[in-house]
Amino acid sequence: MPLSELPDQAQEEHAAPASEATAEQAMCTACSGGFLTRQDVKTALWEGEGLVVIEGIAALVCQSCGEQYYEDDTAMKLDLMRGTGFSAENAVRSMTVPVFVFETPGTDHEAEEK
Repeated sequence: MPLSELPDQAQEEHAAPASEATAEQAMCTACSGGFLTRQDVKTALWEGEGLVVIEGIAALVCQSCGEQYYEDDTAMKLDLMRGTGFSAENAVRSMTVPVFVFETPGTDHEAEEK
């Protein structure tokens, strides 16, 4: 018997909790097969010649392909952070990252080394 045909009280007893129902409906649109789960993620943004890392961002992450989705208010807050700039004095820590040059075979740079 379909759940909708049961009396109201019986429907409540058999219905899945809201969190389970939401999890079942949250499917990835990028790969069309992964389930989305809430996770805290980090992202990197360029500011001029500098790279800024933002941690602790609430996102829905596909368990299959890793695609990340932000809720509208989270995306807006990220845009506001970017718009006001990133003051070094507000950073919780700093890191150093190595920088590499991508070279393709047959470039002039490779010929100069020989």
